[in-house]
Amino acid sequence: MDGDPPEEPCDVDPPAGAASRKRASLPIDTDTEATEQYSAPSDGDSDDGFHVYLGQKAKRRLLTASSRSSTSTVKLLLKHPVHTILFVPKAKTDNLRMLNKQAVSAFLEATVPGEVEDVRINSRRNILVIDVEHLRALEVLRKITSLQDIKVRAHDTPYGDTTVGVIYDVDASIRDKDLPILIKPAHEGVVMRQVSRIGASNCLKIVFKGDSLPAHVKVGHFRQPVRTYVPKPLQCHKSMKIGHVAAVCGSATVCPKCAGPHKASDCSEGTLKCANCEGPHDA
Repeated sequence: MDGDPPEEPCDVDPPAGAASRKRASLPIDTDTEATEQYSAPSDGDSDDGFHVYLGQKAKRRLLTASSRSSTSTVKLLLKHPVHTILFVPKAKTDNLRMLNKQAVSAFLEATVPGEVEDVRINSRRNILVIDVEHLRALEVLRKITSLQDIKVRAHDTPYGDTTVGVIYDVDASIRDKDLPILIKPAHEGVVMRQVSRIGASNCLKIVFKGDSLPAHVKVGHFRQPVRTYVPKPLQCHKSMKIGHVAAVCGSATVCPKCAGPHKASDCSEGTLKCANCEGPHDA
């Protein structure tokens, strides 16, 4: 049996190749996934004082796993069904941001105990949105006519995944309550959630269940093509700007006819000028 080889003197440099191989084999990269360093406190012999220090890749691996777990939890929470109702002020000058949020919360809890999951205000549209757990709570909330000193009107939102389409050339003399009787799906499996007229026009807005529009619906016995509904942009009737309503506007009054700093009723200009694009038309 061979004996152990004699140790080389400390002052003898190893061959360059060997040194290179030795350096390559050492785990000196702190980003190495398998690198885990342990340190213990200098005093005390208990294992409770040990701390684990992980390399950068190991840390990223733990963060990624935590993020995925959080995402899964969020997705599970989002699958919990909620039912939503909207409140808008009857007077265009009333601003829902003026509501006392704590007082509104207490009022809603007293009205539908344990049902409210979330309340939020869309400042640009001046809308109060309430999410509740059960449909029966919506029946109670629909009866609300005022929040503190602000008179409000309740609106339901389409239930579930929906798509909105529009049809044209429907007789304006037909009463709104008769529209659901007149308008029917052209094919089996198509579910219509809501049918309503757009203003006083001949156009109808139809809310369908699902994420796609049918090609046609039946108006009486006639097939009518369905087009994608494109809503008008939200416009302020005070500043004529796009994206908010007058009740929450902090800008000066602008004339919709000539873009001057006055109301339309006080306008004496004969030339139209848009306040947004400066084109020869009203805003």
